[in-house]
Amino acid sequence: MPQDTPKTPLRQEIASAHRDIFWPSTMGLLRPRDDVLLARGGGKGLWIYDEIERDPHVFSVLDKRRKSVVARAWEVIPGGPGRAERKATELVERVLKGDFGLKFDRACYELLDALLKGFAVGEVIWDMRDGRMVPVNILPRDQRRFVFTEEDGLRLLTMQNPLLGEKLPERKFIVHRFGSNKGDPYGLGLGQKLFWPVYFKRQSIVFWLMLNEKYGSPTVKGTYPTGMLDEEQQKLLETIGNIGQKGALIVPEGTVVELLESARSSTVNSHELLCRFMDEQISVAVLGETLTTNIQGGGSRAASQTHNDVREEGADFDADMLCETLNDTLIRWIVEANFPGVTPPTVWRPRPRREEEEAITQQEQIKARQMAVDFCTSMRTAGFAPEDVSADIIAQTHGKWTWSGGGVPAEFSAPPLNQNSVHHDSADELAAQLDQVAAPAMDALIGQIERIVAESASLDEVAERLVRLYPTLDATALGKAMAAALTVAELTGRAEIVDGH
Repeated sequence: MPQDTPKTPLRQEIASAHRDIFWPSTMGLLRPRDDVLLARGGGKGLWIYDEIERDPHVFSVLDKRRKSVVARAWEVIPGGPGRAERKATELVERVLKGDFGLKFDRACYELLDALLKGFAVGEVIWDMRDGRMVPVNILPRDQRRFVFTEEDGLRLLTMQNPLLGEKLPERKFIVHRFGSNKGDPYGLGLGQKLFWPVYFKRQSIVFWLMLNEKYGSPTVKGTYPTGMLDEEQQKLLETIGNIGQKGALIVPEGTVVELLESARSSTVNSHELLCRFMDEQISVAVLGETLTTNIQGGGSRAASQTHNDVREEGADFDADMLCETLNDTLIRWIVEANFPGVTPPTVWRPRPRREEEEAITQQEQIKARQMAVDFCTSMRTAGFAPEDVSADIIAQTHGKWTWSGGGVPAEFSAPPLNQNSVHHDSADELAAQLDQVAAPAMDALIGQIERIVAESASLDEVAERLVRLYPTLDATALGKAMAAALTVAELTGRAEIVDGH
């Protein structure tokens, strides 16, 4: 295949945004492709997503997702082994630690507003400190103040240019995006997914409050006689209206005042159930799980751990995406301003180590190793030797063992420990070996009984001779065979435990 050259299409973007027939631009200005924002935003634009965040549950789950990223410790990886790369790494670490005034975690938290709205903008404030040009602050900016164009990218809407905006200087504004919307520079935030659950929840709360008002307080009814003047009717309505707050009415026929109470046959909790269901959908959309926010009754440790793992995976993704944005912008700009031509370092927020789980795993490993030592000691005592004496103790328990003499008869050998056989297979094999090894001793005993039966004239004589024979029977050989079999069975059982069976 011929080498690609800079002039070939392989190095060019062909299906770019300005060539998209389904995404026409106006005067080179790109508009968001968020259908919820276009259909429901109206003149508010992204402000509708700010209103969504006013919901307590939405704020809680979004705040949890953002803090799960910021709470992680960050680390700077040098761009190379050279002295210049090390000095660049030291400068970046000083900047991120706040030696020059930058609140790095706060800036990251603000940039994660892209989770809700699709993109977030931070303005970098630079200054000379210790002879270096460094960022001293990153200010969050309202996304509604910015637009994207085909040519210049991000532009700032101003009073002088409220339509196309003004071109912005380089190394000044960080844009962090969330969600993929087929090349849309505005991104695609979770606001699109959260709009309808929050909308339905709010409508349900409105009807829920009306229901509580209707069934919680009676309606005041007043009746007036025919021919009462309008002024008097209005005065009566105002009087009883003060009694019943907003629920009052007047009717003709004799001025009588009474309380009307609504009746219901059963408890109505459909509005509460709908609100809880919407909260669950919000949790799923933001966190990918519900157990860390919606606990109904008891739950197993395994289920809670699984849900927490799902949440951690989301935090892994958010942390990686945010770090990629910072590495392509802030970190690279710092190095370009102070160490031109030097490969910039990278910053990452890895998942924190779970020390408790690691301790448990370490204890299990120690326990398994001790069991392996006990098994190998017992096998050697019984007269077996590992095939590979130089192998690790754990590897020996999974390897083959051969008879080396002493301990048990040579006819016995443990089932191969490297086979994944279930317990009853090993027992059957050992029982078959015992039957074979014990056969000579059993034949000697049975032979004596057969001779008595053959030589006796009656059953009474057989019984009498067996009684006299019993004290003289020698079961030593049979006992040794059974003892050896029990020893091998115990060692095999230990091996299967170490092997995880």
